[in-house]
Amino acid sequence: MITAIVLAGGVGKRMGMEIPKQFVMVNEKPIIIYTLESFDRHPKIDQVVVVCKQGWADTMWGYIREFGIKKVKWVISGGSIVQKSINNAVQFLSDKCVGDDIV
Repeated sequence: MITAIVLAGGVGKRMGMEIPKQFVMVNEKPIIIYTLESFDRHPKIDQVVVVCKQGWADTMWGYIREFGIKKVKWVISGGSIVQKSINNAVQFLSDKCVGDDIV
C-alpha cells in the first residue's frame, strides 16, 4: 500500500489572506483540491492523509466530499511548524502501515 502525506497546514501569512492559502479559490475550486485531484488520479497512490491547519478539518472534509476526492482517508491536525506537521503524519500512520507499505 502506498500512502501520500499532503501538507496543507499553512496559514498564508505572507499572502495577507484571512483564510489559509490552501482554501483560496482559483477558478471556483480551492487550491488544495487541485493537489488532491492529482493524487486521486495517480495510479500508484492508494490512500492519502491530509495534514490540515487546526480548526479547518471540517472545511477540508467538506471540499473533499464536494469535489469527489476518494483517496483521502484521514485529515489530521498539523503542528506549529512544517517539521511538526510531518511528524504528526508519520506518528499517525505508524499503526496504519505494515510490512512493505510506502509513505
